Amino acid sequence: MNFRFLALVALLCLVPLSGCGKTQSFSTAGVERSSSSRPDAPSSTDETIDPAEVDWGSFSSTSLRNPNDGSLVGGVPLPLSARGLRFNPNRDLAARYGTVEVVRALVNAGRIVDEELGGLPVTINDLSYERGGPMPHHGSHQNGRDVDVFFYQLGPDGKPLESVGAFFDQSGLGVDFRQLADPSDDVPLRLDVPRTWRFVQALIEDEAANLQSIYLAEHLRLLLLEHARKRGAPEPTVARFGEMTCQPEYPHDDHFHFRFYCSADDIEAGCRDSDPIYAWRKRALAEIGVESLPLLPKRERARTKTVGHEEARRAAGPLDPEVERWLERRKQWRARPHPGRRYCP
Repeated sequence: MNFRFLALVALLCLVPLSGCGKTQSFSTAGVERSSSSRPDAPSSTDETIDPAEVDWGSFSSTSLRNPNDGSLVGGVPLPLSARGLRFNPNRDLAARYGTVEVVRALVNAGRIVDEELGGLPVTINDLSYERGGPMPHHGSHQNGRDVDVFFYQLGPDGKPLESVGAFFDQSGLGVDFRQLADPSDDVPLRLDVPRTWRFVQALIEDEAANLQSIYLAEHLRLLLLEHARKRGAPEPTVARFGEMTCQPEYPHDDHFHFRFYCSADDIEAGCRDSDPIYAWRKRALAEIGVESLPLLPKRERARTKTVGHEEARRAAGPLDPEVERWLERRKQWRARPHPGRRYCP
């Protein structure tokens, strides 16, 4: 996905942009440390990790302070590839670090989809830097508990395609606009609802992961809910998905943003959770004698640069008429009022 397409996505809102960089290889025995908070390792290895062979107990991480003003100790790198999962090669490879709980949950969810439904790996975008801290063009992603993930996608022939940052409409249809000024290379897409739902279901049902929030456009939330109910997904899972999904001002019609709660150990170290703190979460913490901590005031040094509408429009350059039409359509679901659920930032 090139910068001009990212700029296109930003035309209606402020949206994360990122570049590319070097990375470290994933090790099942431990993690090499960099002396920089933004590591630039000398090499990268595209090795495929078997989740069953990873000793997750050999990792130790601590998430500190807020998701929008925090840091990460012992950040665990997402593998460049694992069964049913890949880190997006077009993203900044220094931004693939998370807590051990988050990385394990993502790897596990990708494996479950691959085992049950096959297809292509899920594409994971930015997590955090190895030591956390501000990440350009992101409002959060500072302490290893936020991650952006592309939806599973199907091509015109109904077969899985490697996912791109395409936005999807109320019918689950989208377009991969490759050269923004050239309509001849546009590729029609369809949201792969079964695989996308199964990935989300795996995260929700992973009790050790402690998934908190799913930022997602309301019309795509409804598509996934409809599918889950028709397929007879467990009602507690469906209910929790319905409760924890929310459309923020940027509608998230081109990717998920997942946020995970602090682990109990991290709370004791000073990790802070944003709202909402659901009743089931309070009960789970009460059983082990732990109480969540409120967010601390955001410090000026934690603020990051965002991209404004005019800047994004200039960067996008000429657009073919179909792109313009999609941008106009997209205003409909961006401007639509929130459906009344709480905690929609």
